[in-house]
Amino acid sequence: MSTSCGDNGPPPVSKTPVPLTVWLTDPFAGCCTSCEIPGDAACADRIPPGLAHRIIDAFSATGDLVFLPDPGNGILLTAAARAGRGAVALSTKGLSTKALSAEALSAEAHLHLTSTPAPAHLRRTVPHARARLAVAAPHTPATPHHAAALIAACARALHPRGVLVLCSRQSGAPDAAGHLIAHAQACGLAYLQHIVAVEAVATGSALAPRRPRTVDHAPGCACPLSRVRAGRHALIHTDLLVLTKP
Repeated sequence: MSTSCGDNGPPPVSKTPVPLTVWLTDPFAGCCTSCEIPGDAACADRIPPGLAHRIIDAFSATGDLVFLPDPGNGILLTAAARAGRGAVALSTKGLSTKALSAEALSAEAHLHLTSTPAPAHLRRTVPHARARLAVAAPHTPATPHHAAALIAACARALHPRGVLVLCSRQSGAPDAAGHLIAHAQACGLAYLQHIVAVEAVATGSALAPRRPRTVDHAPGCACPLSRVRAGRHALIHTDLLVLTKP
């Protein structure tokens, strides 16, 4: 029995090996109260500028459209605009992607365009956008229903041979990356590449971890990671799962 895109029970992940690449990047920063662990998630509200620019540059070209199911902190939108790309994004002001239903994701997948710095043209209806790149960095933990809806929206937005980049972190649910890949494969996407984004800088023959200088917390935030305590292991890498639409 096959599993269709959007079902809560994704099929097993393909065991075919994919290329593994390591990128050195700035640390994820900030605090997202929509995530279970506010200061240790790889969601759209915490993505660093350097990583956003590298994703945009690696998987799209000038003039391409980039689809963002959650604009988050706006870093990906800014990176797309500065690189000469358009950006199709959901309007999620006041909402987290975790709060969006599958129906909302499906209905609003192509509604808003951000492509130029001119205020009058920041948003206009784009009913049939076809993006060359989609970037999804869901809040954690994402339910199977939400993850399936999020990925299905990205799959619909992509142009054939377009690329979806999914951000995942081990601080989320166990085997979160595997579940995201399985949902994407159920939508007909092919697993292309696994990138490990390491928050470090090369110093000679070694890597030195990079930590954010400051962490911005919402008022009243009780984030358990507002301070890294002695003896506590800090997570310094994020998995970027790269898939393509045949």
